[in-house]
Amino acid sequence: MRTTGDGKAKLASVIIPCFNQLEFTRLCIPALFRYTRKPWELIVVDNGSTDGTAPYLAGVRDAAPVRVEVITNPANRGFPAACNQGLNAARGDYLVLLNNDAVVTHDWLDQLVALAESDPKIGLTGPMSNYASPPQLVEQVPYADLDAMHRFAGHWREVHRGQWLTVNKLSGFCVLLKRRVVDALGGLDERFGLGFFDDDDLALRAQGAGFTLAVAHDLFVHHFGSRTFTGAQIDAEALLTENEAKFSAKWGLKESPGRRVVLRPWSTPSAPPSVPVGQKPKVSLTMIVRNEERNLTACLASAEGLFDEIVIVDTGSTDRTVEIARSFGARVFDFIWVDDFAAARNAALARATGDYAFWLDADDVLEPPERVKLKAVLEALGQNGESSYVVRCACDPDSNGGGGATVVDHIRLFPVREEIRWTYRVHEQILPALRVAGVPVRWTDVVVRHTGYADRTLRRRKLQRDEAILRGELEERPDDPFVLFNLGSIAIELQDWSVALTHLQQSLDGSAPTDSITRKLYALIARCHQMLGDPTRALESCAAGLAVDPDDAELHFREAVVRRNNGDPAGAERCWRRILTLSRPERFASVDPGIYGHLTRRNLAALAEERGDRAEARQFWSEVLAECPGDREALGAVERLSKAPTDVIS
Repeated sequence: MRTTGDGKAKLASVIIPCFNQLEFTRLCIPALFRYTRKPWELIVVDNGSTDGTAPYLAGVRDAAPVRVEVITNPANRGFPAACNQGLNAARGDYLVLLNNDAVVTHDWLDQLVALAESDPKIGLTGPMSNYASPPQLVEQVPYADLDAMHRFAGHWREVHRGQWLTVNKLSGFCVLLKRRVVDALGGLDERFGLGFFDDDDLALRAQGAGFTLAVAHDLFVHHFGSRTFTGAQIDAEALLTENEAKFSAKWGLKESPGRRVVLRPWSTPSAPPSVPVGQKPKVSLTMIVRNEERNLTACLASAEGLFDEIVIVDTGSTDRTVEIARSFGARVFDFIWVDDFAAARNAALARATGDYAFWLDADDVLEPPERVKLKAVLEALGQNGESSYVVRCACDPDSNGGGGATVVDHIRLFPVREEIRWTYRVHEQILPALRVAGVPVRWTDVVVRHTGYADRTLRRRKLQRDEAILRGELEERPDDPFVLFNLGSIAIELQDWSVALTHLQQSLDGSAPTDSITRKLYALIARCHQMLGDPTRALESCAAGLAVDPDDAELHFREAVVRRNNGDPAGAERCWRRILTLSRPERFASVDPGIYGHLTRRNLAALAEERGDRAEARQFWSEVLAECPGDREALGAVERLSKAPTDVIS
């Protein structure tokens, strides 16, 4: 891989012009995300598409793990003009022109770059394909679908490894250009209108400037072929004749520049049928794992029989994880860990064959009552149209009470679509893609139990790993509120209050009042000020948050704690009593549900006893006991307060 002077890989810009033919763009772009090494960026030029391409590209842009720029033209300006728009927007050292009906394969970019850098004279490189002019053409390819195509491409690479050749022309469906080639030549000649002969023209200009063109004979890239022209009902033969005349006139040729090659477009694999009305959608359980032999059996046993398939992506296990997964009938796929949970989850989604995906972590468990609830949700899928579903995740506290008992709202069940993909390296998110795709969110009463906080040593190692990944992501997403929020949350768990405050304040500065993290940010900032010994600023943060959401129970609770510690029991009592009028709303949050019940009642009981109201204190403790049967603190308090004051031993 070619690098810059500081050792970093050079940026590649992939430019895709498209005009309708969304079904092929849906195959092209996911393959890029799956098989393209970083760093790279994607620039798509939409030439006035009317078939849903625009919203699909918007979803890709918002959920992609790399920079995506979408350039929109009101009408079809043609292939050369669209390529030039992309070239002008590109920042890369390598520039790839790629048709939207091409499907790249493993290591494709590395192979094109390696060939380009093998000789300073080589300025343009391209692959072999099933639909390209000779000598790039591989005739009578043996595959019948894209899965088989990828296997064929791997076999082709092994058989022809290291082979390459120079040519006088490269088929324009997939061409890599060095930056200095574009600097020397400019872009494509837009006189060729919709396309044809623009690649012939580029070849002659490049060779005239002293550049060599080369084909990576060991790289195969699939090309459906001529889909834009066919879909737009363009008379390709007439356009060929017209542009052939333009080409000959430009270069002073009296005869045709060469023999035309008749190519047969590849037959499109049959698209999976949509789920018929009344038929239960198929659901895939998707998971990412690594060295989870201690947890995986319990997890999969708790979910056994609920799903139509289990898809597990393993990121490098060295224990019995894979063996255990396969014993439950899972389809297991290897994935090289790249410090990106979203990438791993997307790899699992790419392998899912279901209409919906449900996800679990290896340290998640579905308790029997929750299995029943989830089964009912799955049975009802499709009855209310396509939707995504929130499942709450209850985190077990560790042996010292750390890490819980927090309940987090997760979207765990959602439709499988190419444009719906995870984003963010840590605490990965699917909601942004669902919102862009217009998929509504529904709430369920299902709760998944998460045991990952139980081992405090393991939890600390995970925090250190997550912090390192987040710092790397912050370099890619400077000032991103969600990344800063997660860094601040880790610092709080590590009790590094000053560092946490810095990250959280920066996150708040970049967040909108309607963002799901905003309410939590005010509460966490207030806690940092409290722990740093500044109750005034802690109360100011609570007030600012409650101005945004007057019914936020966590903010009322934090204000109560600060007031109690600051010698204002009446103010604290007012806040805690306000909480008892609230219930947890259906909106994304991460909060201990005890705030709405026993935690607040414990504090109110203590205040009542302090002011001598033993009857009210006993009532609150009785309510705690009803919520938490067998609670030792509540049992002791009820027994103590049931005695006459003179019976109490001081």
